[in-house]
Amino acid sequence: MTSRERVRAVLSHQIPDRVPVDLSGRSSAIESGAYRDLRAYLGIDADRPEENFIRSHAVISEEILRLLHVDTRYVRSVPPESWQTRGEDSFFVDQWGVPWRRPAGGNYYDIDRFLLGDVDPEAFNAIPWHPLATDAMAEEMRREADRLYRETDCALFTDVLGSAIFESAWYLRGFEQFMVDLLVEEEFSAKFLRKILDLQLEAYEKLLAGTEGKLEGVFLTDDLASQDSLLLSPETYRNCIMPYQKELFSFLHSKGVEVLYHSCGAILPLLPDLIEAGVRVLHPVQLSAAGMDPDVLKREYGDRLVLFGGGCNSQTTLQFGTPQEVRDEVRFRLEKLMPGGGYLFAPEHCIQNGTPPQNIVAMFETVHEYGVY
Repeated sequence: MTSRERVRAVLSHQIPDRVPVDLSGRSSAIESGAYRDLRAYLGIDADRPEENFIRSHAVISEEILRLLHVDTRYVRSVPPESWQTRGEDSFFVDQWGVPWRRPAGGNYYDIDRFLLGDVDPEAFNAIPWHPLATDAMAEEMRREADRLYRETDCALFTDVLGSAIFESAWYLRGFEQFMVDLLVEEEFSAKFLRKILDLQLEAYEKLLAGTEGKLEGVFLTDDLASQDSLLLSPETYRNCIMPYQKELFSFLHSKGVEVLYHSCGAILPLLPDLIEAGVRVLHPVQLSAAGMDPDVLKREYGDRLVLFGGGCNSQTTLQFGTPQEVRDEVRFRLEKLMPGGGYLFAPEHCIQNGTPPQNIVAMFETVHEYGVY
């Protein structure tokens, strides 16, 4: 099978020849420091200038993607003005205008300022909104989708906007303030979420217009859980967030693309609701989070959800274990997640700075060796 056929089979809950492998998405990336070490270890592109697609997420060379048997490629457009330097600090400004700052000498970007954190709910109509996508972005995505579809046999995804409904709201408002809004400012919250949704619908209409038939899925991030519990009650999710997610997912499905839904953490209690909202692919399958038992996931939801990720714990084993411990964990997780199909391999989350390159190679070698049906 080609990589494209392999991924399409998994998305259709059919059994492929082997488990397909993903790397370099917005939440399945490798951080720039770890990628620098990997390039040096492999002796490939060691002198190539560093390039990131967002924040500290590295752009991976085609040679390394092929070496690691990665079946996916990502189509995206990031305006050059997103990257800024102020003094000694680096900034990444996302499509919403939210500034992410990496201090000089640091490894990671954090939100520098919540743009709408101090906006009075009564002043909603005065909020300055701008489109999330431009014609230039759409044209760049069209050209890149055409090129990758023609030059590779890989499955093409996009993560161009990234955050969906809940995350976009608190990125703009601040987490604490937005949670308060949901409880005491119901009218404002509804108008706020409606605007976020409408801007995304408008952007995806533009961005997907020239990629028909070439993209398999859109990667959306909308974390609803921590490692120990949900971030909001199921009732609050159903009443406040789910209607907007459901409309977004339905719109994307109508465009012929699958929704690759990312939520870290202990998401198990919300899976029935997410399925009702239209989620058919769940990422990152964080088995290290509370309640995320692979046997339960496969038994209860394996026929309705494609499980995408969960291949190795990127917080502990991948970063701090030995290559043999990585191999053992990957084999164990393959044995749990791949039976019957419906499984796409990736580590639990982004590969962190400081991860030994030997462990990264061991992980991909193991899935290529043992992920065969």
